[in-house]
Amino acid sequence: MTDTWHEVIHGDRWTSASTLWVEDGTEYTGAQVGQLASTVEQAVRAHGPARVVSIRSAAKLGCFAGQLGAWRAGCVAVADDHTLSEGDFGRVRPDLTIEVRSGPSPSVEAVVAPGPRLPRDRIPEEVVAVNFTSGSTGRRKAVAVTRGNLLALFGCRDLDVPGGRNADAAGRGPVTAGSFATVTYDGWWFDTWRTIATGGRVVCLPHVNDDVFAWPDLVDTYGIGRLLLPAAVITTVVEAVPDCIADIPWLFSGGEQFRTSTYRQARQAGLRGRFVNLYGPTEATFATHHYRLPEQFSAPTIPIGRPLDGCWQTLRDPAEGPPDARELVVHGPFVCLGYLEDGALVHRFRDAAGQASYRTGDLVRPDENGDLVFAGRLDGEVKVNGMRVDTAALEQRITTLPRVLDCRVAQDERHTVAFVRTDPAALHDPSARDRIESVVQDFSPAIGVRLVGRYPVKAGGKVDFLTLMDRYRLTEKVEET
Repeated sequence: MTDTWHEVIHGDRWTSASTLWVEDGTEYTGAQVGQLASTVEQAVRAHGPARVVSIRSAAKLGCFAGQLGAWRAGCVAVADDHTLSEGDFGRVRPDLTIEVRSGPSPSVEAVVAPGPRLPRDRIPEEVVAVNFTSGSTGRRKAVAVTRGNLLALFGCRDLDVPGGRNADAAGRGPVTAGSFATVTYDGWWFDTWRTIATGGRVVCLPHVNDDVFAWPDLVDTYGIGRLLLPAAVITTVVEAVPDCIADIPWLFSGGEQFRTSTYRQARQAGLRGRFVNLYGPTEATFATHHYRLPEQFSAPTIPIGRPLDGCWQTLRDPAEGPPDARELVVHGPFVCLGYLEDGALVHRFRDAAGQASYRTGDLVRPDENGDLVFAGRLDGEVKVNGMRVDTAALEQRITTLPRVLDCRVAQDERHTVAFVRTDPAALHDPSARDRIESVVQDFSPAIGVRLVGRYPVKAGGKVDFLTLMDRYRLTEKVEET
């Protein structure tokens, strides 16, 4: 394992004249990336024996090269695209911050954290990076990622796809991957590091809200063969500009539930690429389960599938929940080490036997083929006027209705609302609304309904529930007046 890790961060790719990275219209060779990483490494070593280094950069290349340099210096590399909060930094307590500016004139600036440094052994030596949870169930958590976690991801055969234009006759060869994931989330490891570690190259795609129309030219120019997108982003692109992903042969969905309605729309729009649904908690390096969709798919729910190569699962009987559902527990080298708090490891993801293990809190049930189907969460029931409502069951019921594309239930201190995304015609069709409200009332007459054409999304691609609820409160006040 040590030799493999050494090859990843010190190998020949960092002296290559071939294009390794494309971002903002500029191509970077492996040698250029390696040189920037060496500059970061020198800056880290010049400021003493740091254990945790924050790599700050507005460019993905800066974060990537900064991680490489920090790893060469034996540090935990915490990537920050200027979005981490003081609370996030409080969980990891960096000894040093490196500001990396890439582009025609790259530069590196180091800032030492004030006060005495924490002891180096507060974080085990095998930890090299951090994942941040989304914070959807409370405040964000910092998850310790190890060398072994990343090496297991790099070697996972179930994530292999046929190579791009440089592949041999059998389809084998390095893949050019599109990069969409933000640097603080687990999709980053798949987008960038797994691509590079397996001999491929990375092409950074502008955000959907920036310039989605630049995607086809990048796909055509560089032969992008694989792209990971959050399910909400896939839905947006499929509905509005499907041509932007039409020539990408492999599309991976992650982060949220991938809806059958979106897959159906993709096929109706003429998209012929292969779709893979991924599942995994942030407490795992990346995903733990996958399901490759067949050309024809008609089931009401897309499964999360089966464990990836190297992972395994157990299903626990929950104290509460649907009688046929079980809690999913994931095991194996993809499970991270534990949580960091105040700059130290405070909780390990291990079972009674000491094996890497994490209870997801997600409820699943096997379908007739043995693939797992998401069935909600242990904490997915909400109280509405004192009565328990299973939000996952409500969302699944509504999405089976005609002309409904998706449903998300959100709650604040005053309201519980089903935000139902429909096709454009249904937005102004009273009969469509009546059908939806009838289903919602079966669960609770106190749940509000809002028909929407599109969900707002965060920078990372997940649905922005705070914005949805803000809009609901504003429209409620308008209706009251």
